[in-house]
Amino acid sequence: MNTHWHDLIERYISGTITEAETEALEHQLKTDAALRDWYLDAVNLDSALEGTAESAEIALSLPMPLSQRVLTAPPVHPARSLFSRPLTSAVAGIVFGTLCTSAVFAYVAPSVGKVISLLQESFEKGPAPLMTGVPSVPEQWSGDYSEVVVEYEGVKPKHGGKMARLLRSDYAGRAVPRPSRQGDLMRLVDVRPFLRNLNGGDAVTTLSAVFNALPFPATERYDGMVTIYALGADTDLRDATEDSVKEAALAFSVGAVRSLDRDPNTWQPASTRLLLPAGTAFVMLKVSVCRMPVAGEILSAPPDFVTFSGHFVDDVRASIRIRDTAASSAKGH
Repeated sequence: MNTHWHDLIERYISGTITEAETEALEHQLKTDAALRDWYLDAVNLDSALEGTAESAEIALSLPMPLSQRVLTAPPVHPARSLFSRPLTSAVAGIVFGTLCTSAVFAYVAPSVGKVISLLQESFEKGPAPLMTGVPSVPEQWSGDYSEVVVEYEGVKPKHGGKMARLLRSDYAGRAVPRPSRQGDLMRLVDVRPFLRNLNGGDAVTTLSAVFNALPFPATERYDGMVTIYALGADTDLRDATEDSVKEAALAFSVGAVRSLDRDPNTWQPASTRLLLPAGTAFVMLKVSVCRMPVAGEILSAPPDFVTFSGHFVDDVRASIRIRDTAASSAKGH
C-alpha cells in the first residue's frame, strides 16, 4: 500500500493536513478498501488515546522517577504506523454498516477537538539552525553541526527545495564528558497562549518528521528519531544540555524509524505524541539521527562524536490538540 496515504491519514488526525490533501484523501478512501481499514485503525487508536487520557494524566502527576514517567512511542514501520491498532468490531460495524466515506470524516471530528499547528518546517526560509546546542529562546532551531542544503548527491527534499543535513553529533563548545552518537536539531515552542483557556481539559502535542540517507555500509545502522519534552515555565535553558533538559522535563515522548534504509529515493517517517501534564509552558521539539550499534559493536571508543556522511531530515510538523472540559464530559457520557 502506498505510504503516501498513510502519511496523509496521520497528518489529518494530527491537524497538519491541507484542504487539498484532505480532498484527495477523501476521494482515495471511497475507492480503496484496504486504505479504509487502515484509516479506521488510526481513528480507533486516536479515540482510545482520549479514552485513556485520565489514567495518563494521573500517571504523569505522580511523584515518581522520571524514567517511569516517560511515554515512549512504538517504532514506525512503512506499512503500519504509529497509529496502528486492531480495529474493534464496534467501530467497524458503525462505519461500514451505516456511513459513507465522507461521514467517516464527520464521525471522527468530534473526538479530535481543536487542533492548532505549531510548526510546519521544510527549511525553506528563515535563519539557518545554530550549532550551539540546546536553544534557550523560542522559535530558533539549534543543536549539533548541520547545514541547510538543496538536492544533495541524488537526495531530493521531501517538500520544497531545501532540507536539513546533519553533519556531526556534537556542537560548538560541547563539554559533556562522554561520547555522543546522536545528531540533534531542536526548537523551543511557547505553548502557554494555547493552554490559558484549557479549563480542565487536556492537550496533546504531536511531532512528525521524515528522514533519508545516502547509501552507507551494511555494517552500520542509523535511526531517525523525534522527541517532545514538556517543560515548566521556570526551566532554565541557559547552558543547558540534553541531559539537563531530560532531567527537568515534566514528561517526554520519543518516536523512531528504526534502521534507516539505504535508498536515497525514499523518505521514512517517524512521529510521536505527548499528553501535556499540568504546568507545561514550553515544549522542546527535537529531530535526531542516531548511530546505533550493530551485532555487539562497541561505539564508546574515541572519537567523541560521529560524522554523518549523508543524513537528512525534512518536513518537520508539530501541532497541539486542545480538548476542553465540555468535550471531555460529552465523550464520557
